[in-house]
Amino acid sequence: MAVVAVAGDASTTTTVALAAGWPADDEMFVLEADPSGGDMAAWFDMPVQPSLSTVVTRLVDGDWPEIERHTRLATTGTRLIPAPARAVEAAQAVAESNRVLVPALAALRSPTALVDVGMPPVSPAGHPAVASAAVIVVVHRQATQSAAAAAVRLERFGDQLALSSSVPVVAVVVGGRPFDLTEISRFLAGTVGELPVVGLPVDDLAAAVLAGRQGVSARRLARLPLLRAARELAGVVRQARDEHIGSSWRVPR
Repeated sequence: MAVVAVAGDASTTTTVALAAGWPADDEMFVLEADPSGGDMAAWFDMPVQPSLSTVVTRLVDGDWPEIERHTRLATTGTRLIPAPARAVEAAQAVAESNRVLVPALAALRSPTALVDVGMPPVSPAGHPAVASAAVIVVVHRQATQSAAAAAVRLERFGDQLALSSSVPVVAVVVGGRPFDLTEISRFLAGTVGELPVVGLPVDDLAAAVLAGRQGVSARRLARLPLLRAARELAGVVRQARDEHIGSSWRVPR
């Protein structure tokens, strides 16, 4: 199983950041599978097609070379398949991905598919990539209006983390206020049990570059706080993936 599902607040930015921080010796690509509609094609100034809709309608066997033909290279250097922008088409494509695409990706040893699924479904069965994931990354952005508002949203985050008891879940918290990572980790441990909790900073410049903004060198981008934290997140996710699936993968044909 080589599917990592990324769900929750800022799931698209987090997925792209995770891809940017992913180790170079571990092949991966990004699949945008948000049923509410995709942003990546617009972010990277790509043509609308091919998209997830194209892949699910043309895929026959689901071998990696067949899937790879539909991927495109973003300005960041990440290989990806974007989702259709319109919600109706995107939702239909996500549902159809359960037929060949997602099972094929889950059966491959390499590459790892980093899948942006949008908001967490009510249950894993509500999204094919979540149901087939080796790791589920759930993202929470802290509310800064007040501590009370942040606490309410944190309780809801705890509910979202209860997506699955059979695969590893990694919690990602964006922002350091009003609660620090230690407080949040302690709260979540008492709510859903022990699990990895990784913090991501609010880094508007890095987020803009990851969303297609030009004018920032790769060297400067690598030094920005979000990219440094994304490398840490990638290490945690990869370790969780490896521990979960062990040696059960097959090599792509």
